Amino acid sequence: MERLLDYFVPEKYVLDLLIDKYSKTIEGRVKVFGASKSEKVKFHAVGLSVDEVLVDGKKIDFEVKNGVLTLFKVPRSDLEVEIRYHGGLNENMEGAYLSTYEYEGTTEVIVATQFESHYAREAFPCIDEPAAKAVFELSITTDENDEVLSNMPKLNFNSGTGCERPSSRGSHPHKLGSSLRNAPSQNLTSALKTTVFQPTPRMSTYLLAFVIGRFHGKTIKNEHGVEITTYCALNQDINSIDFANEIAAKSLEFYDDNFKEEYPLAKLDQVALPDFEAGAMENWGLVTYRESMLLVGKAATIGAKKSVALTVAHELSHQWFGDLVTMEWWDDLWLNESFASVMEYYAVDAIHPEYNIFERFFTSDCCSALARDAHLGVQSVHQDVKTPEEIATLFDSAIVYSKGARLMLMLIRLMGWAEFCKGIADYFDKYKYDNTTGDDLWESLRPYADFNPKELMHAFIDKPGYPIITNEGKNFEKFSQKRFLLDGPIKKEEWPIPKITEDMSGHYVLNLNEKEFSERLDNFEKLGLEEKLRLLIDRDLITQSGMVSAASLIPLVLEFKNEDNPAVWNKVSSLITNLRMYFDSESDGEKMLKRFVLGLIDEKLEEIGIKTRKADDEEVIRLRATLMGLDYFAEDTKRFAELSRMYDIDPEKMDAEIRDDILSAKIYLEPAIVDEYLEKYKEIVDPDIKFDYLAAAALVREEDELEKVLGLLGNFDIVKPQDQLYLFLFLYRNPKSKVQTFDWMTKNWNLIEETGGEKTLSDYPILTARLMRTEEELKKYVEFFGPMRDNPAVARAIVIGENEIKARVEMIKKYHEAVAKELEKYI
Repeated sequence: MERLLDYFVPEKYVLDLLIDKYSKTIEGRVKVFGASKSEKVKFHAVGLSVDEVLVDGKKIDFEVKNGVLTLFKVPRSDLEVEIRYHGGLNENMEGAYLSTYEYEGTTEVIVATQFESHYAREAFPCIDEPAAKAVFELSITTDENDEVLSNMPKLNFNSGTGCERPSSRGSHPHKLGSSLRNAPSQNLTSALKTTVFQPTPRMSTYLLAFVIGRFHGKTIKNEHGVEITTYCALNQDINSIDFANEIAAKSLEFYDDNFKEEYPLAKLDQVALPDFEAGAMENWGLVTYRESMLLVGKAATIGAKKSVALTVAHELSHQWFGDLVTMEWWDDLWLNESFASVMEYYAVDAIHPEYNIFERFFTSDCCSALARDAHLGVQSVHQDVKTPEEIATLFDSAIVYSKGARLMLMLIRLMGWAEFCKGIADYFDKYKYDNTTGDDLWESLRPYADFNPKELMHAFIDKPGYPIITNEGKNFEKFSQKRFLLDGPIKKEEWPIPKITEDMSGHYVLNLNEKEFSERLDNFEKLGLEEKLRLLIDRDLITQSGMVSAASLIPLVLEFKNEDNPAVWNKVSSLITNLRMYFDSESDGEKMLKRFVLGLIDEKLEEIGIKTRKADDEEVIRLRATLMGLDYFAEDTKRFAELSRMYDIDPEKMDAEIRDDILSAKIYLEPAIVDEYLEKYKEIVDPDIKFDYLAAAALVREEDELEKVLGLLGNFDIVKPQDQLYLFLFLYRNPKSKVQTFDWMTKNWNLIEETGGEKTLSDYPILTARLMRTEEELKKYVEFFGPMRDNPAVARAIVIGENEIKARVEMIKKYHEAVAKELEKYI
């Protein structure tokens, strides 16, 4: 891929923008100061119309082709390049884009930005590469009624600290008004204002951000003096931002103390956006989020609070990992995401130790990484990038985020937290405001480790997969290893592992023989929690690979009938999910499995009850949630009736921790209530409650009622583009709508491409593959996705998905009869 930094090195951008959200236009003048390295200078400019280019005040010849602005006959020296341009605001949640919400009968329009990974080029001409760091001086002219936010505080022309100044359409302070084409500001009010921001630190283009619209917010100051303001739309409860403010304040303090490098900006703003493709984005000093990832209403569950806490802590760790020190190129994206994905847990554990938050890491991130990394064709954590389309594919949550985080945990535990932080402090001190590669980090950590971090991490980061370890001595003092695969033969391959442990530290699977496994199972209560989880997680994977019969899972799960730990039950539930794939929906075998599951959970559910009690701690609440999920699979109509009686038309009057169970039970018994659920979904603004109603509506099984929910696919007036993937998954999981949902996708793929965003496109082949289990489904998958193998955005996901389905089909053929016979013994 051509690097435009080879032609020109920017030092500073002066950006003057006129943004009209009503006519969906952006007009700008950008002055770029820097040094040319060639007689041709190139800037990224995708979807922009360039009107005029001046170099050192003189007009110059240029062309725009394939998203690149090329300047000709440029002197090789320090230059001032001025570019006047205009363009449109996007509606696909990339670049500078439009978002809306309803408030007091009016549609409020927001302009927001999402420049990661390579979308700044859609808002202004620039060298849109992470190594092209520069200072940004930004001014924005908008409707006077709008709040305007950016990375830095506002300049105050009276006091020199921060403010806005009025402007009129006829006297734009930066003279852009005189060059407006087709009067793009004709829909703006008669009065405009220009907001000017303080210069940013030296940073990458993808971290520049602005948000324009009407919000309300709250400001606090943390113990280190950083001013933190969290904003939400006017239709949201302003008190729903309090929790995010608290987590942000304490997260910044945690990172300050441990990284020995203070947060470098004077303020931190957080904004909950009604439309947002990802979960959140770490723009330096102006972090943007989905509403569900930032807001905690009075009816929020403990699980929702944990998700918000982790998301905020993740994004704020990026203020160091990614913003202060940035990867040289996108192939080292893991330098941002792997670290943030483990640091979020360390921060939240320090802030709220009662959350037992690492249990979520072990049962979620670690399992996700192990499952994805056990397939042929999976990417490595460090992945070469050759085209812009491939950049979006890097954001594989199971690999770059979860596997990378798992590897960081392994490294931290081998080094010790204190020694690790010493190396990180050196790293930030040496490379702040600069760009790095992974080797720069390993060199910073080397003095504080009694092993070679570079050798260890290169082995795990530069190639896909992980080993299965076989004990050849006592307590793994001697061992052999091969690459573990779920969809191919296990191959001879080795990784440098300083030490084998049976906790959750290492990214490997332990291949216990039956004697070793039985011994640990017999002494299960004496094992530490991580050792218990390791035993179950590894057994689950080994069973899926076919090395051990799936039938062995049936007596195994019975061993945990009286277990109290929710993390252990989480893995028991995973083992049951493994068993579910052996039976068709509504078959005699599935009915047997449902009776088996009900017998497994019945006593424990009777013991803890289905209602939240005042004395319940976090562990009991989590345990109940897992058991209730299994209870729904078992179709326990007795408990459904009890739950249904707890339904209230006012969602805030229902028990928040079991609200989703109440809604699920009610619609199971009374399918016609789907109309009420969909009306609630339309009118409610609380993102968590809204989510519960949509998920429950998609569970309906009756054909006429189900058609109403299927009709929401592609209906952006009701279900926003950002939530269409969730709706798709909810309906695809429902056996009654699985076929129709897949068919909708095949007929509407162009719509998905246009509205879904590049980073979520590959989710469709990934998610559909996970629930396919027959030859017929494999054929449909290959027929639809096969022709897309030359599309870099989805190619890898398709190859992995096809291999995954093939392996699952063979497993079902191999063990179906044995699983059914074993199950009959316990019914």
